[in-house]
Amino acid sequence: MLLAAILAAEITGIAIARSIVTADAPAHVAVAPVTAPSTTRGERPDATLAAQLGAIDGSNDSLRDPRAIRASLQSRRPAAAAPVARPPVAPKPARVRPTAHARPTTPKPRPAPQYAGRNHVWIPSLGISRSVSSFSCTRSQPPDNYVYRWGCAGANNVYLLGHAYSVFKPLHDAYVGGRLHKGITAIYADGSGHVHTYAVAWWRVVAPTTAASWAWAGQSQPSMTLQTCVGANSAYRLMVRLIQVR
Repeated sequence: MLLAAILAAEITGIAIARSIVTADAPAHVAVAPVTAPSTTRGERPDATLAAQLGAIDGSNDSLRDPRAIRASLQSRRPAAAAPVARPPVAPKPARVRPTAHARPTTPKPRPAPQYAGRNHVWIPSLGISRSVSSFSCTRSQPPDNYVYRWGCAGANNVYLLGHAYSVFKPLHDAYVGGRLHKGITAIYADGSGHVHTYAVAWWRVVAPTTAASWAWAGQSQPSMTLQTCVGANSAYRLMVRLIQVR
């Protein structure tokens, strides 16, 4: 009887406590979603899912079926929005710049150089353009830095001489450098203004003696002879023979 009385008192107390809680609780309490606590040792993952669902539903029923719990959680996830198809963008046409067409041009031929004057000699390929002075056959004074026409030369032989270190240096350097060759032209305007062209035929190096008199001797055809010094201390003479071509 004593045990029955104690049990009756506990049941009555629990009923009173429930009635008090029920009376004081509001009609609806919004429970904010909470983050599920990490699973502790000995606790099953299914029980954790059940606790999360109980917090969301306002209940704490941990005896529900775990498969139903997973299905309920999945059904509450928002559906992924379907991708919006964008209309294809047409590529911009490439800008083509107009090509400037150059007009074909015909190169104009260079005018032939005009040689005119009196007492002048030109050797274009050697860069020589010099006035010509007279050197008489009886002159005893050494030549200065001029191109001279020697008066001792025979007929048909325009005999021009000059120093190798000055006025005829290009002729000297062409011989020493191996650039002297047949066909090099020289243009000469005499004292009357008549202009003629001569071309190199051959050359020879000789000692400055009368044994080289053939160099200033008269010729059977219009010719020209160029003389300058070569060798150490200008010990020899370079004689270049040219033939008139026009």
